[in-house]
Amino acid sequence: MGRGRTSGNRGFVAALSGLAAAETVAALLRSRSPLDAISQFVVDHSPRSLVEPVVRLLKESDKPVIRGTVAAAVVAMGGALGRLPRHTKRDLAVVSAVAATGWWLTRRRATPDDQASVATAAVGLGAVSTLATLRSQTSAALPVSAVAIAGTLAAQWHLREEVACVGRPLFARNPLPPAIDGAEDWPGVAPLITPVDEFYVTDANMRPPIIDVDSWRLTVTGEVANELSLSHDDLVDSGLVEFDAAMVCVHNRLGWDRLGNGRWLGVPLTRILDEAAPTTLDGHLVTQAVDGWDCSIPLASVSHGYVVLGLNGRTLTAAHGFPARVFVPGLYGQYTGAKWLTCLRIQTAPNSDYWHARGWTRGPLHVRPLSRIDHPRRRVSAGSVQVTGVAWAPPVGVRAVEVAVDGQNWQPAELAAELAPAAWRRWRVHLELSPGVHRIRARCTAADGSVQDSVPRPPFPVGAGGHHTVTITAR
Repeated sequence: MGRGRTSGNRGFVAALSGLAAAETVAALLRSRSPLDAISQFVVDHSPRSLVEPVVRLLKESDKPVIRGTVAAAVVAMGGALGRLPRHTKRDLAVVSAVAATGWWLTRRRATPDDQASVATAAVGLGAVSTLATLRSQTSAALPVSAVAIAGTLAAQWHLREEVACVGRPLFARNPLPPAIDGAEDWPGVAPLITPVDEFYVTDANMRPPIIDVDSWRLTVTGEVANELSLSHDDLVDSGLVEFDAAMVCVHNRLGWDRLGNGRWLGVPLTRILDEAAPTTLDGHLVTQAVDGWDCSIPLASVSHGYVVLGLNGRTLTAAHGFPARVFVPGLYGQYTGAKWLTCLRIQTAPNSDYWHARGWTRGPLHVRPLSRIDHPRRRVSAGSVQVTGVAWAPPVGVRAVEVAVDGQNWQPAELAAELAPAAWRRWRVHLELSPGVHRIRARCTAADGSVQDSVPRPPFPVGAGGHHTVTITAR
């Protein structure tokens, strides 16, 4: 019993050391690690009936939880292997199979010239196989494990520092005036421009790829008369346009903050496509990321889209798509184009995109008018109360916001100045609340006359519906 437990512990240490070694090499060589690749495989092949509850429950914590669960499963497998009678050839065969699987998964959505995954798998295999043969030498396994874990922490720190340094200052040729709407002193309302570190991040990658901007190129190919290959400097030198717009995740539920209002810097897609001269007018623009992920947008829908290089006066961070991404204001985030962009391809028919294959409506899917109550959310003093929030209806803009208390008639809210039609708009209303519990709900009307849906609806498959409602107690 004691011997089996000791062997199992050594198996745990061996598996943990292999994971740590592979993570270290992956971070230093800018490769996807086997752990991320396995986690990605789980995400890509999980049924929607499981994915939707996980997103709702975990929100922004979903990826760390998935990585942790996969790591725990791998370590548990190592422990189970350690409890079996010693058999070196079998152990090495099992470890080799696991390493080969990790390597294959890292290659599934990697660029063809990314060979770092080979080194990652090799080092992980070496660490695990070495420790697996040290069944009788726990004292040797523990120091190796400690060194590997320390290396992982150091490499991840280096990676975070590198990611943080990506956001360099970036300037438009004709910058916009300061972002001011007159609501700067309204209580509890969201900032007019969402800070980058608070701007939501949602994508199908476990962690963002780190790209060498000096060797990066944006190619424009397919049904075009002139194929293009543009560097980051080429795009910057062409003259960046600054524009304000809200980006909204299709998974954004009532009251959530999976959206942000940004001051973006980019090159109009029409400028790039005019230079490439598409040979079809009824085709689709396929936007492709460095890892092969792509998204199709009808050419008719990209007239007000951009190849974005910056956000809030700085280059994009890795999490937001450095060095470039496609953004078409008014389309939900998963339909608006690829982050970590490397290719624009014109073709006559759309691809079967990642999200369409998972049951979501084929794009483009336009953002529906919606509003959110930011303040108050729980308790207030009875009497005069300011209720504040934001509303959005890109790209046409918000015409009106109304608020209703306890099922009574709608009453108009005061709108702050419009920053841009595609941006969100802040609002407030003064209410007289008697002591007790009150339910406050809000709705918005877009500039084109469309009114926010009143029927509650989950995000799948066309975006959330209903009125955001808060229950507060006045005392």
